[in-house]
Amino acid sequence: MKSSLLRKLSGVLFLSALASVACLLASDIWFRFQPSRQHRHAGALALILIGSSFVCAQLGAARRWNDRLKGILLGTAFALWGCEQYLAPGALVTAVDSLVVTVFVVDLALVIFSSPSGPP
Repeated sequence: MKSSLLRKLSGVLFLSALASVACLLASDIWFRFQPSRQHRHAGALALILIGSSFVCAQLGAARRWNDRLKGILLGTAFALWGCEQYLAPGALVTAVDSLVVTVFVVDLALVIFSSPSGPP
């Protein structure tokens, strides 16, 4: 039951992320690809939604815990990256950015080291 609910939530968040991407592209076309607040917000929302969708998918999947952890880290990094877009430049944004980069690097390192062929 729990996994079914998480998969459904993942689907809703996924479709919402696609809608955000549609808004992002429409905004970009409308503003002729010039920087705008609408671009930043739609892009941020898409990242938050797709990251959250992926986390829900991982939590609802019947996979080994270490595989789920890698997915949860990746989804969390995307959600944090999106949240960062709403923050004003400053120390907090720099700290969140460093955290996002760290999570991406650690996550990919886990993928590399857990691959059947091992690390390069």
